[in-house]
Amino acid sequence: MKKQLLIAAVAATMTSAAIADISITGGMKVNYKDTDQNGTLTNAISHETDLQITGKSGGTTVYIELNNDSADGLAGSTDDGNGNFDVEDVWMKTSIAGVAVKAGTWNGSDSLVSKDSDRALGKFEVSKTVSGVTVIADGSSDANKNITFKGDVAGVAVSYKIDDEGADEYKLSTTMNGVTVAYHNVDETDSTANTGKSSIMVSGSYQGFDLAYAQAETDTSGVISGDSWFGDMAAVERGTASGADGMAAGDDVSGFGLKTTVAGNTIQAKFITIDATTAANDSDIVKLIATRTLASGVTVEATYTDEDSTTAAYDKEVLDLELAVKF
Repeated sequence: MKKQLLIAAVAATMTSAAIADISITGGMKVNYKDTDQNGTLTNAISHETDLQITGKSGGTTVYIELNNDSADGLAGSTDDGNGNFDVEDVWMKTSIAGVAVKAGTWNGSDSLVSKDSDRALGKFEVSKTVSGVTVIADGSSDANKNITFKGDVAGVAVSYKIDDEGADEYKLSTTMNGVTVAYHNVDETDSTANTGKSSIMVSGSYQGFDLAYAQAETDTSGVISGDSWFGDMAAVERGTASGADGMAAGDDVSGFGLKTTVAGNTIQAKFITIDATTAANDSDIVKLIATRTLASGVTVEATYTDEDSTTAAYDKEVLDLELAVKF
């Protein structure tokens, strides 16, 4: 009996020491899209699956994100012969002498002006907060090195980033009487002129409606590619002679949106205008979104998008039906 108790005690000690705190989260969505491109009808079914694995040991965290979508095809198929999960974000975060250190590869956050998908190898980030100001040094072995200062000044959240290519960036945001105003500016780089971008967003709630106005502007050689509110501006139809997707250099965009809840359903509407450098490429976009969470944990979402271009040949209507679950 004593031997059995001793063995159990040793086993319990070894288990707690050897097994880290590991959690797995993720989600999957399946989409059916019906597209009417100026009378040409197409439809497609696609999927995307993500898994996030987080391991913790003391004050150190390791994060791994895996992804599989329709573009990966099936193993042995003519698509890419893969069919496996692709490794995306992989990083470790810890603290050394009171300084937060993060290293690996990951993408940043999207904004109104730019879609951040940079997962450069050898990426690092070192940060420290002193007297309410957070100083962040980041970069990678094959990309720019940056220093960012973040803090709060009289109720205004301020962020200023110094880029080693000269593309300084600053953000300002504050909330007054329930109304949030956020401004973002990115200067042109030393090597490329007229690529500066800026955006402003005003949002708040009134009588059960969430309201928002956003606009993003760029100089003559800059391109708006953000997707944090407008949608994927890198893939929007803009009515060019070639029919190419995405915003062109110098194109600006603005929009108004509202969201509310009706009988357990979340209803959204967005009205977006693309002001192109060439008038023939101007577009008006109306996007209607209805979302409902079912008892099974699945979210059902229907999105109708109508892109009305000045060039009629590139008008587009899309109905996107989505089933999604997170765990």
